[in-house]
Amino acid sequence: MQSVVVNRVPVMKDAKSKDLSELFNTITVRNVPADVDEAITRQAKAAGKSKSDFVQEFLTATFGDLIGNFIRTSELVALMDLEMARMAGTVLSEHVYDLEMTQAGHREFCRILGINSNDDLQRIMLAGMPYLQIRAGQLKGTDSLAKGNSLYAALLANAASRDEETVLALHRSLFNMIPEGTFQEMINELRKAMRMDAFEWSLI
Repeated sequence: MQSVVVNRVPVMKDAKSKDLSELFNTITVRNVPADVDEAITRQAKAAGKSKSDFVQEFLTATFGDLIGNFIRTSELVALMDLEMARMAGTVLSEHVYDLEMTQAGHREFCRILGINSNDDLQRIMLAGMPYLQIRAGQLKGTDSLAKGNSLYAALLANAASRDEETVLALHRSLFNMIPEGTFQEMINELRKAMRMDAFEWSLI
C-alpha cells in the first residue's frame, strides 16, 4: 500500500477570499493499492506531470463538477430518480449518471442555462418535478435509467420554458444524438404541459 499526497486541492468556498491559502488544501490519501499507485505514476509520467499535480487535476475535474456533485449528494434527486424509473417502467442502474453526460456535458448545461450554484440546481429541480412524468413517458422502452436522470429531466424542462435560442443551443451541444424532429416533439410536449405555446420549429 502506498500514500499519495495531493497539494493545492481547491476548497469549495467563497472564491472572493483574498487569502489564497484559504482556497486550497493538501490531502493525503493512504493505503492506495500498489497497482493503482503504479497506474497513477505511469499516467502522470505520460502526461508530463508530477503524480501530485496529476491527481490534483483529476480530483478537481471530478469534484469540481457542480451537476455531478449535486447528483451524488441530493436526496431529492435520488428519490425522484427512483420515481422516474418506476414511471418509465424500467429500473435504475448503478451508474452515477448517464454515460452520455460527461463532466464537459455538465459544464455545457451550466453555461447554457446560467447555473452557478447548488441553489440554482435545487430551484430547477423543484420547478421541474411536475414534468418528470412527461419525461419518463418519453423514456419508456429504455432498458434502464442512470442516476441523475430526474435532474436532467428538470434541466430539460427548464430549457423548454425559455426561448427557442436556448433550446436550440441545448440540442446542438448536448442532445444532437436525438433526431431533430424527435427533440422538437419532446420540447413541445413539455411546453404544452406548461400551458405555453409550441415553438415555431420551421425557424430551425
